[in-house]
Amino acid sequence: MLKKLLLSSIAATAMVGSALAADLPRRAPPPVYVPPPPVFTWTGFYVGVNGGGIWTNSRDFVTTGTNLGATGFAPSWSVAAAAAATNVITTDNRAQFLVGGTWGYNWQFGALVLGTESDFQGVFGCRNDNNGNFGLFGSNNNNTCGGIAVGSVAVGAPVPPGFSILNQQTIHRSLDWLSTSRVRAGFLVTPSLLIYGTGGFALGRVRVSSSIISSSTPFGPGGPALITTPGISTFDDSRLRAGFVGGGGLEWMFLPNWSLKAEALYYDLGRSSIDQLVQQNRLGILNTNVATHTTWRNNGVIARAGINYHFHWFDAAPVAPVVARY
Repeated sequence: MLKKLLLSSIAATAMVGSALAADLPRRAPPPVYVPPPPVFTWTGFYVGVNGGGIWTNSRDFVTTGTNLGATGFAPSWSVAAAAAATNVITTDNRAQFLVGGTWGYNWQFGALVLGTESDFQGVFGCRNDNNGNFGLFGSNNNNTCGGIAVGSVAVGAPVPPGFSILNQQTIHRSLDWLSTSRVRAGFLVTPSLLIYGTGGFALGRVRVSSSIISSSTPFGPGGPALITTPGISTFDDSRLRAGFVGGGGLEWMFLPNWSLKAEALYYDLGRSSIDQLVQQNRLGILNTNVATHTTWRNNGVIARAGINYHFHWFDAAPVAPVVARY
């Protein structure tokens, strides 16, 4: 009897324990950690690369010929030579390419971002501009990469009819490189999208070469006795030109340290000019004596895009996330 009571008591205790265990709450797994969204900060130093196109705005080359007075038997030769050298040519406007590097620093104040930026760009692509509207009867030759244009002006009395002064001028101009140092001021449309304006100082190297050949028609009434020795003048120069630059753009920080930008700028390196002297001789006598003055403006627009890497050297160290343990 005692043995049966003991076994019954053990069985009842086991059943009650199982029932109580079923009523206890289940042990939940720890929650999955979700990292916070990245924090975009624009303050700090950055470097980058960019490239795009550059177009020349002022495409007119204006050459004025001045008669300095000749000692030959016919002053009308020099008058005609000066008229033949006076011309205006408008060249085609084709894009050149530029590529280079950028560096700068930003300060962020809420939605306002202020900074400084500098860059250096190499310019690639030829641009040969040929003066082609020579004198009163010349014609244009709009060719950005070479070519020759010739025009003529008739020589007046007392030279026999049929004689003309031929003038040929070829100008080659190129912008070798362009560098700018600017300030930037922008507004954050979103924490990662900046719209900005910029302006400052521009510096570039302008290279120019000009050649002029002035001659008379070789034959006509009077025969070879009126033939003159052609006048030839060449000029080569390369110098730094300083000016200003301004524009604006957009910059998108797609990762905490990386951003893409696109911008348009206007640059102006001022006006350039060259002076040349062209003379013709006949039998050792100066028949034409002409000074030429050619002017043009070095300005244009730039459209480019780039990618920048932002250094956050002085940012606070990130705090490790706290995960509950059970």
